[in-house]
Amino acid sequence: MQVIDVKGTLVGTVRDVGVDVDEKQLILFVTTRAKTDVEVTWSSVQSMEDVVLLSKEIEIPPTLGPVQQPPSPPPPPVTKTICPKCGFAPPEHAKFCPKCGGNLR
Repeated sequence: MQVIDVKGTLVGTVRDVGVDVDEKQLILFVTTRAKTDVEVTWSSVQSMEDVVLLSKEIEIPPTLGPVQQPPSPPPPPVTKTICPKCGFAPPEHAKFCPKCGGNLR
């Protein structure tokens, strides 16, 4: 289930539920958007239906290291079409040469 704090911020997803025997309450173990774990006590839960709504704001701890993005693929090579009949360089979308009418495909 998703966990949303009082400000409407998506905190993360419930990973597990535990019991604090000393305090006699449930604890939600939440994996945050930053891939860290936080514990939310049952007293902080305002409502639990399709999502868990909290009655307070949760500070999300920062990630342990920088999140690495996979490198983007290089752009495809640009090939310039040349009319075989007259040598004119038409626009890439053209099927026929605008100068001589020759077939480019």
